Amino acid sequence: MYLGIHVSSSGGMENTIKNGDKYGVNSIQMMPTAPMKWVTKPVPDEQILSFVDALEESNVKKILIHGIYLTNLARKNKQLFHLSKMGLVVYLDFAEKVTKLIKKRKIDAEILGVCFHPGSQKELSYEDSLERISYGIQCVLDQVKGTQKLLIETTAGTGSSLGRNFTELKNMRDGVKDKKRVGFVVDTQHTYASGYDWVNNMDGVLEDMDRELQIENVKAIHLNDSMADCSSNKDRHADLGKGKLGSKTISNILSNKNLKNIPFILETPSLKTSEGTMSEVKMLKKLAKIK
Repeated sequence: MYLGIHVSSSGGMENTIKNGDKYGVNSIQMMPTAPMKWVTKPVPDEQILSFVDALEESNVKKILIHGIYLTNLARKNKQLFHLSKMGLVVYLDFAEKVTKLIKKRKIDAEILGVCFHPGSQKELSYEDSLERISYGIQCVLDQVKGTQKLLIETTAGTGSSLGRNFTELKNMRDGVKDKKRVGFVVDTQHTYASGYDWVNNMDGVLEDMDRELQIENVKAIHLNDSMADCSSNKDRHADLGKGKLGSKTISNILSNKNLKNIPFILETPSLKTSEGTMSEVKMLKKLAKIK
């Protein structure tokens, strides 16, 4: 079973790996650069080498790369659309270079792909916004050749944000020529807030997920409890067992046979402190029935 947490790259990218080991998880989510700054230049080779050196000595097996939060591939504005694409180009290039080094050194670890929020509807119509996202994804894939994937994340449907249901994500992928390099990340809080009732109808949620996305295309699950009600469209994460989903539902998600090969990664509020992270990892393992 792959259990993980979002970790900071502050102080050096290699610290993301070290923090994974520090907190006793075998999976991490990380961002190579600052989350709220545009990025247009490749990650320096020395930083990549330090990252892989740390990985070689680590128990971390699965790594999810999260794109910057400024990304919005639905923009008509040429500059903002270009910047959104470039952030993904830089991160996907990083993923490809790390993957090649992992293979060369025969390290028992895997980069899952680059996860990103697709964006929100602004200047364009709904249909044109979805087409713009698909076009942007293909542009990024054309620029960075290889096997690494772009992973579209579900959203809570706040305001004009896109990706609020599995059908929208499916339509984004369907508009991409190179579909084999496009997958998904499902966030339990986002999907609950957008109307998928994990508490009372988990089987129905999973049936919808498989029908629209095919579960094999879901490369990671952001395991977050929810401060917000079902169908509230509010993006409000809660610590495990302290929200509307609750311990029982989260435990059922972790033990569901259809999800057993998918890494679960926390993005809960308590991860902001070392003490809180220790507590959340302990709870995660308890709910996963791991000693």
